[in-house]
Amino acid sequence: MFGFGTIFCVLCEHRVPKAQARPLTGRKDVAVCDGCRAKWRRAGGFCGRCRAAVEGDGGLGVLPDRYALGHLSCGAIELAGEGVTVRANGR
Repeated sequence: MFGFGTIFCVLCEHRVPKAQARPLTGRKDVAVCDGCRAKWRRAGGFCGRCRAAVEGDGGLGVLPDRYALGHLSCGAIELAGEGVTVRANGR
């Protein structure tokens, strides 16, 4: 009822349990839910700005002007705890 234990996903615009989302670095009120990240990976894992696959050292974050996932080097805000290599094929 009050939203305790939930966080707002900036991509699907739903409130989801905090355990099922990754907050943005420096922002505790907004996040990207696991469902949106899985949907993005199934769609190929392409950057919302440059349309190249996000893999290797590119890093993953949210492009605030496009409400999409993309490279940190393309201006995305990093997801908290996303220090691992992210590849579109899930490996």
